[in-house]
Amino acid sequence: MFAFSNKLVAIKIMKNLYILLYILIAGCAPKQQGVVQVAETEEVSSTGADEGYYNKCAASEYAESEPDTAFIFSNRSKLLICGYPELREGRKVYSEFVLSECGKDSIIDFWSAVEEYEIRFDQDTLQLQKLELLALGKNREFVKEKWLTEYFYYENGKLKREKKLNSEARYSQDQIDQSLQEYESTKWQTQNGATEEYTEKKMKLANSLMIAAASGSEKAEVYFQEFKSKFQPDGAFLEWYEQMAELLESAKK
Repeated sequence: MFAFSNKLVAIKIMKNLYILLYILIAGCAPKQQGVVQVAETEEVSSTGADEGYYNKCAASEYAESEPDTAFIFSNRSKLLICGYPELREGRKVYSEFVLSECGKDSIIDFWSAVEEYEIRFDQDTLQLQKLELLALGKNREFVKEKWLTEYFYYENGKLKREKKLNSEARYSQDQIDQSLQEYESTKWQTQNGATEEYTEKKMKLANSLMIAAASGSEKAEVYFQEFKSKFQPDGAFLEWYEQMAELLESAKK
């Protein structure tokens, strides 16, 4: 009887060891995923010390290591986002976040607090869609729209990254012409001597010229570059103009 009892204890110990070994191996194993996933659909939850180790972003000064969302690829790789999402109309908008690869000790990249992204996971590809205030409304008024998308995917076991401009963030020829005509008919004042209303109109014009240039107008690009010396934006408006210049450069790549 005593020997039989010892055998039962041994069997239970071996069973627990097999369970622990499974948890260690399966820390980064993929789960079932649909064809399309948006960022808020797959929340990360810690299910134990060992699995939790794998579900942490790499150490970084930019964000905490606890991930908000995990994205699991068909090759068993997992990308983790650690950051500070804000819920807007039922969707998450991310600012100030890092992207990490499961099991790696360094981050892939960091996105700052002044940037805003919506995130999708579609056809085994993670998409970071950058939101910008753009003069893309019906009458070229400002709207929040996607400017470019960063794509992360695996090819032959290696993580690939590329950027593409939103093909819809473009002007028609009529909209390009309207932007050029507005610039050519402007009676210029510098920002320091201008009213708030005049300043807002001119910054919208700069945004329109930037989009027109990204849409292929060489004249709009020249006008956009001249804008800085004509209006002489200062402070936050200068920073905004320089951000537009960076967006235009990104459109050329």
